[in-house]
Amino acid sequence: MSADAMTTVHCQPCAGATVGFVFICPGRFEANRGYPCAAGTGANLARALVELNRRAPEVFRSPQRSDYLVTNAWSTVEYPALTGRSVPSEAEVLAPANLDRLAAEIAQLQTVVACGAQAHAALRAISLRRPELRVAYARHLSQRSVNMIPGGSDTPQRIARWVDLVLAQIAEADAGNEAGPQSGKTAPAVL
Repeated sequence: MSADAMTTVHCQPCAGATVGFVFICPGRFEANRGYPCAAGTGANLARALVELNRRAPEVFRSPQRSDYLVTNAWSTVEYPALTGRSVPSEAEVLAPANLDRLAAEIAQLQTVVACGAQAHAALRAISLRRPELRVAYARHLSQRSVNMIPGGSDTPQRIARWVDLVLAQIAEADAGNEAGPQSGKTAPAVL
């Protein structure tokens, strides 16, 4: 994305960012607000960024979402009242034109956190093109998904567990880079 790129319903560019987040697709709240990760998902991303920055400031240099690229594995708005579904199929996400779009959006990044199954599939495909890309595969940050994270009794505790998983994968990728950049290319079990 160019430095003068504008935020769209599916992508919040950030000139100079080396870290970003890929979610599944924009939905009703994103369509209404005009930017990705709105409503509860955005609130949980904000919580996660504070914790990521506190625990790993060398990677997550800011607690502010505007300092990261935030995009989606699928750029089309999906929600049941509009399209009859909430997410795209994996085949749609893996279509060459879609992967080319996503690869171009994240071209400047060194680290990506893929949030949700379709984002995992897209990043596994893109990391074949870019073996140096450090990818952490995590659960989506919608409130429904966060509520399913074991080991926490409330949202802050569950977000902390989510952060644990992301940071463990980044550490594993960094350790793997000693021998070669292929570490972490298959999605591990997600909380």
